[in-house]
Amino acid sequence: MSFTKAADELFLTRSAVSQQISQLESQLGVQLFHRMNSKLVLSREGALLAGVVRKSLLNIEGALDSIRSSDISGKLVIGSLPSFGAKWLAPRLRQFVDLHPNVEVRLLSYVSLDDVIANGVDIAISFVRERQSGVCQEILLQDEIWPICAHSILRQGDPVGMTEDLSAYPILHTTLEGLDFGASWEEWLAALNLPAFASHRSLSFSRAYMMIEAALQGQGIGIAMRSLVEQDIRAGRLMRLFGFGVKAAKLIAIFYPEAAENRPAIRAFSDWIHGLMKVERSASNPAVDTNAALLGDDN
Repeated sequence: MSFTKAADELFLTRSAVSQQISQLESQLGVQLFHRMNSKLVLSREGALLAGVVRKSLLNIEGALDSIRSSDISGKLVIGSLPSFGAKWLAPRLRQFVDLHPNVEVRLLSYVSLDDVIANGVDIAISFVRERQSGVCQEILLQDEIWPICAHSILRQGDPVGMTEDLSAYPILHTTLEGLDFGASWEEWLAALNLPAFASHRSLSFSRAYMMIEAALQGQGIGIAMRSLVEQDIRAGRLMRLFGFGVKAAKLIAIFYPEAAENRPAIRAFSDWIHGLMKVERSASNPAVDTNAALLGDDN
């Protein structure tokens, strides 16, 4: 938060912006910002006013969009969990752009959904959370967790027929630091009521897309969300191990301000991503490697 950045956007001097804020504070009789060294932080009153003003501006923007044209156009800023954006959304985004060529799309990754809501993102993709005032939430999917690897790594060692066989291979982990769309071996094993397996070699990554790239390069056996690896499996770049999918505990949803829910570009993106998810989920599952078809006769 900076008066200097605000001045640049408004084509004013920093002192002019500072003076306007001081006059507004004097008129209201409250302090809107706390000055902490070189930082500006909204006060409680400032945050309340900012929320109301932001909602009003979005209402005006939505009305102007409707007045200008019935065409779907304008800017659309999308915020996404990093790995979902990199592995699922970015490869498919061209389809949306081709359907709506007058929409200028910008895709961002982020760490906190709260940051997204406060920083000009029109629609965000994140984990389902408790209802938040002023924000619409639409559930997108409940994904599955799949063990995966490149074909090349199995050619170098013994077949993987049961989880115990995994200990002979390097194991790839996603540490899930911060907010990202990754899977964990612990969640997969717990859902199947299986014990942890020993592994003397492992690699850990803070982002799921990094782990998937390592798996593509034959560096080990990893675990990932189905939606992030399904294209690579269908293309033969990766293989799915075992024939049992575990439902992920966290659901994914799209979020956007209530005041903007009727914006044509937001409605178009919502309809497109829901429709594409439905089509892809109705397709048949990718084939499971025959060397890793089952967890064992007792399961």
